[in-house]
Amino acid sequence: MSDSSSTDNSTPANDAPLQPSGPPSALRWFFVINGLFCFVLIGAWVAFGMRGRGDSDNAGLNPFARGKDTIEEEDSGDGRPKVLKVEMKWSDAGISDFELTERCGRVVHKSDLEGHPWVVSFIFTNCAGPCAKVSAAMQRLQKEFLADTDLRLVTITVDPERDQPEQLSKYAAGYEADSDRWLFLTDPTGQKDKIYRLINGSFLMPVQEAEGEQRAPGFEFIHTNNVLLVDEHGVVQGKWLSTDEAEFSQLRRELKKRLGKMTKKEIPNDEGRSKSE
Repeated sequence: MSDSSSTDNSTPANDAPLQPSGPPSALRWFFVINGLFCFVLIGAWVAFGMRGRGDSDNAGLNPFARGKDTIEEEDSGDGRPKVLKVEMKWSDAGISDFELTERCGRVVHKSDLEGHPWVVSFIFTNCAGPCAKVSAAMQRLQKEFLADTDLRLVTITVDPERDQPEQLSKYAAGYEADSDRWLFLTDPTGQKDKIYRLINGSFLMPVQEAEGEQRAPGFEFIHTNNVLLVDEHGVVQGKWLSTDEAEFSQLRRELKKRLGKMTKKEIPNDEGRSKSE
């Protein structure tokens, strides 16, 4: 007989027993253990990154990492890109104490402003950018509020090395700044660290010296164009973009409300009813 007719009990190759599906047990445990390790590692990284949130004493040049309260996107509904809204969370204990020098040469502390609401801005006198608009906005507040309220205005230079009291005096004169009610502050030693810690850590606003291609005459410093309202206890109440007329109008309205300068026409109907009741 030929070999093809022979019968034996061997199993054909294509009838070999099926192997269990999925990875072997050892490999499966390898993936599980590594997954848990990655989960723990990511959790530790997130916890470490959030550790300084809201801590004004450990400020760096990324204040929004601590200043965030909520983040949301606002859709204007007109087809334009969504606007990212960041709500700041300033310390309820108020801003840190500071010791800076006014253009007249006197030393100013946080305590010198207690009992008065004040608006603070940040500029440098050699600025070729929007600093002039920021100071012009402050000048508008001076004309509108300083005559018959206890509001104070404070401008802090981000270039103390160049903006010493004499230079600040010349700059302030260009805006007819009231020497008693609108203060221009600098560090007499010309050091930026003290001022930058205050801006970053307490006001939660960005400021840094420009480098590389970003640095050009008149653009040596990157800082906020926001102005901030601080109450009589030294607690920041909000920020408004001074170069945006709509936002600046909101600040003016808030000041009128706080300083008792709102007219009957400016009081919303619901507020008017609650007062009359």
